[in-house]
Amino acid sequence: MKGFQVFTGEFRHFIRTPMIIVTFAAVALVPILYSGFLIRGTWDPYGQLADLPIAVVNEDQGAAFEGKPRQIGTEFVDELKSNEQFSWQFVNAGEAASGMKSNRYYGTITIPASFSADAASLDSDHPKQAEIEFESNSFNNFIAGQIGENAIKELRNRLSTTLTEAYSRTIFAQFETIATGFSDAGKGAGDLHEGARSLGDGIHKLKVNMDTLASGTSQASSGIGQLQTGANQLKTGASALGQGAGDLASGAKQLQDAGTKLEQGAASAITGSQTLSDGLRAFKNGADQLSAGLKTAADGSRSLETGLTASAAASADVADGAGEVASGLDQLASANPELAADAGFQKLLAASKAVAEGSKQLNAAQKQLLAGSKTLASGNGTLASGADTLSGSARQLAEGADQLHAGQQQLHTGLHAFNAKLPAIADGARKLSKGADQLNGGIGGLASGIGKLAAGVDKAADGAQQLDSGAAELDAGAPKLVDGSGRLADQLNEAASKTAAVKADDAAVQMLADPVKITSIDDRKVTVYGNGIAPYFISMSLYAGALVFTTIYAARGTRVAGATGPRLLVGKLLVFVIMSIVQSLIVCTVLLALLGLKVQHIPLFYLFTVVTGLTFMLIVQMLVTWLDQPGRFVVLVVMIFQLASSAGTFPLELLPGWAKAMHPWLPMSYSIQGLRDVISSGDFNRVWHQMGILSLFAAGALILTCVYFLTRKPEAEGEQLMPARI
Repeated sequence: MKGFQVFTGEFRHFIRTPMIIVTFAAVALVPILYSGFLIRGTWDPYGQLADLPIAVVNEDQGAAFEGKPRQIGTEFVDELKSNEQFSWQFVNAGEAASGMKSNRYYGTITIPASFSADAASLDSDHPKQAEIEFESNSFNNFIAGQIGENAIKELRNRLSTTLTEAYSRTIFAQFETIATGFSDAGKGAGDLHEGARSLGDGIHKLKVNMDTLASGTSQASSGIGQLQTGANQLKTGASALGQGAGDLASGAKQLQDAGTKLEQGAASAITGSQTLSDGLRAFKNGADQLSAGLKTAADGSRSLETGLTASAAASADVADGAGEVASGLDQLASANPELAADAGFQKLLAASKAVAEGSKQLNAAQKQLLAGSKTLASGNGTLASGADTLSGSARQLAEGADQLHAGQQQLHTGLHAFNAKLPAIADGARKLSKGADQLNGGIGGLASGIGKLAAGVDKAADGAQQLDSGAAELDAGAPKLVDGSGRLADQLNEAASKTAAVKADDAAVQMLADPVKITSIDDRKVTVYGNGIAPYFISMSLYAGALVFTTIYAARGTRVAGATGPRLLVGKLLVFVIMSIVQSLIVCTVLLALLGLKVQHIPLFYLFTVVTGLTFMLIVQMLVTWLDQPGRFVVLVVMIFQLASSAGTFPLELLPGWAKAMHPWLPMSYSIQGLRDVISSGDFNRVWHQMGILSLFAAGALILTCVYFLTRKPEAEGEQLMPARI
């Protein structure tokens, strides 16, 4: 029992001195005073929010929504009046500002004058987000300001959901109209598809006829070339005839001497004039047929021009209709952003624009075709005019040839009187020369008319080729128009079906207004703030209790005579351990019995709290034993560092770098985590793990204390801060 000599001697001294007993009892209550009052004072602060005054200022002027007056700001205020989350104070702007300045209010909610108007601006050209102003009075209390900001966010979400429901009902009300519009558009696109099919058939027939026209104009151009060659030969013959008539006039005197020869020549002339007359009659008949054929071609060209004019007007109407469909879909997309984001609708819009563009190209091609038909009609008119001129000239030539033949016959008949009537012969020769000149001039006009006719036919051939090329493009583009209009009709009908299938019941409106539901899982939720902060306050109070105990009880010396180092070690250690255990038991009992602290395992809570208290007590004893008065200062500094780096209030990740670095080296980090597990999470494996780490801290402190007492001589008495010596 000599090992307990110091302990028993001091214990007898304690019980003989009532003041020491009172002092020890007071020190034993220090941890519960710390932890009890701190935990009780912050037990459930969020349950007292109904006493937190928040000013509410409603300046909303109201607005018309869906043709009805709405006071959304007033509706929001009415909702707050039934909300008991805070102490709402409904005041004007001046009173709110005064209350914030004098710290009577912890925050102010201001509903602007344009709140309802902004909320109802969804269908306007410039929609504006409705805004509620919240000003927190963090100068008065920072935590209260943070709580107010979180609360206003929740209120904003609830108000946003209400407004979204109203918007959704408006949008759903338009879906039936949209579905009807899609259905009508689908029918129109179907009619467009049928019209495009008919147009394609007509364009194909036009292409076939244009091929025939191009082939005919090419053949006509070849025939006109042959006609021009014959006219040139006729002109050469007429020129020779004129020269011969001149020679006849100049040689009239010679004819008088050679009457016999002249008579023979006249006979030959009769034969030649007969041949010329027959040839000119054939030429006249050909010219008449050419004129009739060109008139028929001109009539066909005018009919073609009339048909193409009507076709161009129809294609212009088709292009305008397709453009209106595309423009209407663009306007629908601008008015309904959700619909514009739909992939099917985007395909529909792209198809309608493709149809509109194809219709414009078709109209442009038909305009080119119309221009070519007009050129062809003009060329055919020129050809017909030239053919008429040619026919008239041929008629004159034929009449002149008949006259020449009759004259030759008369010449042959009157050869016998030729010599006697030589002056008359000479005069007739002069007339013949003049007529030959006229014939030569007429044949020149005939050649010129044939040249013009050839040029007109060439132009007609070029126009026919252009018309044929344009008709080929139309024939190639028509199937695309038919296919595009068919797809447009199918997609419009599909859009009408899907739009009509949209349900506008309350469930759909609520789903659109609040599509995401958050389900709170409370398996790891600490419902009372006191339970959450208790580990921090318990650890702090036990550490403070150990520090306070060293101020009334000497850590080194004793009044017991003959105390050796080992005896002093045992005596001091027993006193410190007993005080630590008493403090820990008082803390646990009061918190559980009086404050109603709920823990996951009561015996383990007692055990872990005792281990925590012993760890802190042994660390404090070691520091004060080695350093004496400066040791208490070191204990206080260590406590400050532990409070800052133990993550007792804020998560470790939010602490500064130096605090994170110190966190694993200080015992309070493990006491707080272990108390959290035994109070809230119930992770008992981690509780035992934290208890093991604390035991290592306690063992290290105990070893250092043993080293001190086993290597130093005992002091006669301790240095105390209190007047009474123990």
